[in-house]
Amino acid sequence: MASGFIKFDVEKFDGTGNFGLWQTRVKDILARRGILKGLQETKPAKVDNDAWEDMQVQAAATIRLCLAYQVMYHVTDEDSPKGIWDKLAYRYMSKSATNKLHLKQKFYGLKMHEGSDLMEHVNAFNQ
Repeated sequence: MASGFIKFDVEKFDGTGNFGLWQTRVKDILARRGILKGLQETKPAKVDNDAWEDMQVQAAATIRLCLAYQVMYHVTDEDSPKGIWDKLAYRYMSKSATNKLHLKQKFYGLKMHEGSDLMEHVNAFNQ
């Protein structure tokens, strides 16, 4: 790693996994790339206009690249990273009755199978 470049992979969010964990991973990637401020609605005073525009484009592209096609479809009309982020959060962090029912069904059906790893089971339970 002579160039100092480290590659980070994030599983593309397809609408079925843990959105909060995915969101944290994407924020970490944005921070590592130095473009986390791109999620802000307004330009920081210390950032010039060209750098802000580049930061916005890079942050939006990074977020979209971490989405599966069926999820990206819902944010194609958004250009700003903040708009994309907020729309995803509204859609996938909702506390709707349907979402709660789905989570309860997953919880009630959770079983540890013989020979499976205890840590994997605990992680599935925590999700």
